[in-house]
Amino acid sequence: MTTTIRTSSENYFNKIKKYLTSKKVIFTPSLNLNGYALTIFGFNELETTSLISKMTKHFHLTNKQQESLALAA
Repeated sequence: MTTTIRTSSENYFNKIKKYLTSKKVIFTPSLNLNGYALTIFGFNELETTSLISKMTKHFHLTNKQQESLALAA
């Protein structure tokens, strides 16, 4: 399963990248016209939810919107 975190802030992008690296999470950073993205690999749904919850609290963020999960083929 992959999870993508998107932000328009370079500052938050760098902070999240540093946080994921410190937690030894495998991810791929990318830059596009709409901002920055980090794609996380190898986590199941429970691990992803836990990581996002911890990261949200760590950065004092609010959960704006979570995209619906697509069913695996």
